[in-house]
Amino acid sequence: MRTRPSPRPAPAAVRATTSPSHRVEQSATYRAEEFRRQQAANDAFRQRGTLAEEAASGARACAADVTRSLNLLTAGGRDEPGQEAVRRAIVATGLTEVTVRPPGRLDLGPADGLVFAGWTGRACVFGSIRAGDVTVEIGARIADGGCLPAPG
Repeated sequence: MRTRPSPRPAPAAVRATTSPSHRVEQSATYRAEEFRRQQAANDAFRQRGTLAEEAASGARACAADVTRSLNLLTAGGRDEPGQEAVRRAIVATGLTEVTVRPPGRLDLGPADGLVFAGWTGRACVFGSIRAGDVTVEIGARIADGGCLPAPG
């Protein structure tokens, strides 16, 4: 009578290549890295592309005009300007696609006051305004195509 070889090696011949705790560590490391990548992807829509120098020089001039206009709205300790007053001041500088609104949860910067953005034709001029503080920046459009993230 012939005996067939066992399809499974004898227990002494099997060596563990990884211990259970090593697999758990690898799994935790993998999950942490995956979470970090997903968080980066979630924030990617807010990231701005590179602004060409010729677009930046024109945008800086527009940003200076916006800064002057908005500083006039808050000069002398005036109350925080309203949304429509800020919009008119920005439109008067020649920017198009002007957006002015209260900050949403996706906006970077202060949680109070107003955020704004406008388009020069080649760059975004954006920032925030609140009592006693005006911030104006320039940059390319964000990854979703606008100058500000959608309010959220």
